[in-house]
Amino acid sequence: MSSATDTTVALPLPDSLLAALEEAEREHPEACMVLRAVRSSSGAILDFEWLWANPAAARALGRGSEFLRGRRLGELASKDGIAGRLDLLRQVVESGRPHADNFTEGDVLMQGTAVPLRDGVLLRLRDVTSAQRVEEGLRETLDWVRDVLESMPDAFFTVDTDWRLTYVNRNAAALTGRSQEELFRRVLWDACPELCGTPFERALREVAAEESYRLFELRTGRDRWHDVHVWSSGRNISTYARDITDKKRVQAERDALLAREHSGRLEAEALAQRRTHELMAARERLVQSEKLAMAGQLAAGVGHEINNPLSYVSGNLQFAVEQLTPLARLPEAGAEVQSTLNEALDALREAREGAERIRVIVRDLQTFARADELRLGPVDVHAALEFGVSMAMTHLRSRAQVERSYGQVPPALAHEARLGQVFLHLLINAAHAIPSGDFDRHRVTLTTRREGAWVLVEVSDTGLGMTPEVLQRAFEPFFTTRPVGEGSGLGLSICLGLVRSMHGELTATSIPGLGSTFQVRLPIAERPVHPGVPSVRAEEGASRKRVLVVDDEPQLTSVLRRILGRQHDVVVAHSGREALTLLEQDDAFDRIFCDLMMADLTGMDVHAELARRRPQLLSRFVFMTGGSFTDRARAFLQAVPLPRIEKPFEPGVLHALVESSPPRTG
Repeated sequence: MSSATDTTVALPLPDSLLAALEEAEREHPEACMVLRAVRSSSGAILDFEWLWANPAAARALGRGSEFLRGRRLGELASKDGIAGRLDLLRQVVESGRPHADNFTEGDVLMQGTAVPLRDGVLLRLRDVTSAQRVEEGLRETLDWVRDVLESMPDAFFTVDTDWRLTYVNRNAAALTGRSQEELFRRVLWDACPELCGTPFERALREVAAEESYRLFELRTGRDRWHDVHVWSSGRNISTYARDITDKKRVQAERDALLAREHSGRLEAEALAQRRTHELMAARERLVQSEKLAMAGQLAAGVGHEINNPLSYVSGNLQFAVEQLTPLARLPEAGAEVQSTLNEALDALREAREGAERIRVIVRDLQTFARADELRLGPVDVHAALEFGVSMAMTHLRSRAQVERSYGQVPPALAHEARLGQVFLHLLINAAHAIPSGDFDRHRVTLTTRREGAWVLVEVSDTGLGMTPEVLQRAFEPFFTTRPVGEGSGLGLSICLGLVRSMHGELTATSIPGLGSTFQVRLPIAERPVHPGVPSVRAEEGASRKRVLVVDDEPQLTSVLRRILGRQHDVVVAHSGREALTLLEQDDAFDRIFCDLMMADLTGMDVHAELARRRPQLLSRFVFMTGGSFTDRARAFLQAVPLPRIEKPFEPGVLHALVESSPPRTG
């Protein structure tokens, strides 16, 4: 409403330009509006009135587009919202410079960007409520991780590639006699010169050079000892130290007792030696268990929960950068608009770098949790068997002939050197079960075959065999039927542990007087589905495909719809149950992205149900994982030869998987 003291100055904006803007912004998901300055007779800006607003802007303000046209800012909006920005909008018009800030409109946090437009402004609004909550959640999670590291009873610190201390917990600082503030961001060797030239320095430099890890005991005081674990984690070297002074004291007392017993009795020497081996093996297992307990809890509790929101944060940032970059290069955008867009792009790239740093931190925690985990890969079991035969031949040559019954088997998922160690021990064990002097009668037979998703290897001998009582205890640590001094009883126990670490199984059968058979079952190695898949963009005129996304994280499904939706038709199901119902009615999808771990029905449950009802759909599945697996999930991924992608994922990988989808059948 105009009064006697103000007037509306007509905005010299051509109708054609306003119509073009209205047409371009009508379907845009972000709010966009044009406001015209309302001036007094003296030329002062008193208010602004709406010339035009797109549907997104009308929804944000809770009014219709036609209702807003011609209305003034102060008439409709709350003073706490957009109406409270009157002075800022007046400054934009008078200075001719754009301005961006955040404000609250109702319960929604909006990010507003005002650009001068003749005698008015072009105002864009973006709902950033969800992004702010995600950022706050990530910050709280990192604070929680820091609190855990500070509250644990052990020392922990990290250094970067320049040896600058990037984190020091209070216990690590206490070991040096300095405060955390004195140590932080200083070069380790300058902050703690007493470490120079010590075994500790040599271990750290070897880890940095080899990008490996070291586990050793370190004397940190006159009567103080620590177990130290040093490992390389990308751009950092991490060190974890646990006080084992009490354990060392117990060991010293035990050693003294053993020495006193040894002085008078030769027979007790063998018993003491066996006990020492037993205690040392138990100690190693205890150290390993204690070392991984804290990191395992951190990684399991944090990794999966961070990776899910991190996926849609990273995905949205990448999508925003890709969409804004071409706009910033348009010559018709004008220097000021290009400058604003470039500044926004810089901010988005910095945010993307921050998300990547969070991903690296999570990965480092998970690496700490499984520092001694084997790196498994495809292994030719025949080559591993031949290695074992060549190494064991000195034991076999005078006892038995070696016969081979090799089948056509695919590579097994294993660790080549350790699998060779297993076969070597089984062959030596077979040789010791055969009496010497009857070479022509005895055989050691090596058999391989495929059985479903497994590779089976059998080592059979015609030796003495085992009684049921001995067979029942064959894999127990320190159990042996050999005379004292000829065997530790650890061989088969170690073999069992190695095979299980490769997700396999080791079993034995035996008949007294006829021989024994040891069977090794290993999963078949899956071939990588998309290593290094290049970024794929649909070309002009390329056929659109139908994609189904199944995930119980709404933000994640939104990201995938945004990334793939320009080139393909994307349908979303927010649970495994919803996906099954949808596929019963409509199975015409070229590619199905399904989360492995969901609340109601997991991806494994969906797979099992479709295998029973619609197996032809399974070849179109790609499973999405967040890095946290149950035993069932690990077994499923080993047994099912379907592609999978780790969160957070690259847009190029998604496009490549859609473009390479198998043709529909049926």
